Amino acid sequence: LIDLEDEATSFLERTDERFFLWVHYMDTHTPYVPAPRHLREVSDTHFGLFGMLWSHFRTGMGWDVDERTLGTLRTLYDGTVRQVDASVGRLLDTLESEGLADDTAVVVAGDHGEEFLDHGHLSHYPKLYRELIDVPLFVTHPDGGSGTVHQPVGLDVIPPTVCDLLDVEPAEAWTGDSVAGALDGADIADHGPIISVAVRGDSVTTQPIPRHREDGELLVSARDARWTYIEHTASGHRELYDRRSDPEEQADLCADSTDGEAPLPVLDRLSAAVTDHVEGLDSAPEDGQRDDSGGESEEITARLKALGYK
Repeated sequence: LIDLEDEATSFLERTDERFFLWVHYMDTHTPYVPAPRHLREVSDTHFGLFGMLWSHFRTGMGWDVDERTLGTLRTLYDGTVRQVDASVGRLLDTLESEGLADDTAVVVAGDHGEEFLDHGHLSHYPKLYRELIDVPLFVTHPDGGSGTVHQPVGLDVIPPTVCDLLDVEPAEAWTGDSVAGALDGADIADHGPIISVAVRGDSVTTQPIPRHREDGELLVSARDARWTYIEHTASGHRELYDRRSDPEEQADLCADSTDGEAPLPVLDRLSAAVTDHVEGLDSAPEDGQRDDSGGESEEITARLKALGYK
């Protein structure tokens, strides 16, 4: 984190042109190893480096995760969240001290959450439950207002929102719509359920996590304000959760073992949204067929591979 923050700070201190700065934090990924000062913010227990790594070692070896180990992992994770929060705060302070804050839009988002045995595993393996896909999104603009928008949106709104804030034309291929208007109190248009996808290999804990559809089974979820629907497209397995009565998504209304009954109108509506999305994926060009005239430098390729995106 320190090297990343230093690079970002140095950039802000020397730039004298319009800029786009992307800062990608990895602190909240395993292994969670926060600085001691941030651990003290969330726990009175002393954790040495060996203690931190031991908890991760136990899970990595496949040993049973007892309540003590699980509690340690949660505490370490909370410490890394505080660590990232503090770093973002210092970058915002740098924007102020460099006289950039009044001309800078800021977007903060998470790409996924972490699981702590919520559905039987740890980390962020390919699943589509709330603990993994319900992530924060903050957008600020010097000329915008402030407030909280409770209507969920997908992360596909981020690119067009950034373009909107910077008065840049978005790419025609993007599927998301800008939500910049919400900063001025405008309502966010309802475009139907939020779609999320994942690819699962032979085992949910397979590493590296599959990145391409041919590497495993495609999982697709459709979520609205109340319901979560998940479909395993190869096996046809379906799940449905009513988050109003089951916010932790534990009672699958499609399962024979549950007392509830999946309402057919809800299933039909959300499964149709999944079908439409999958058909869109099937008709999209393959990676090798896309026009990429700009190319990609070896350095960028190496960085993407280091992050697990290649």
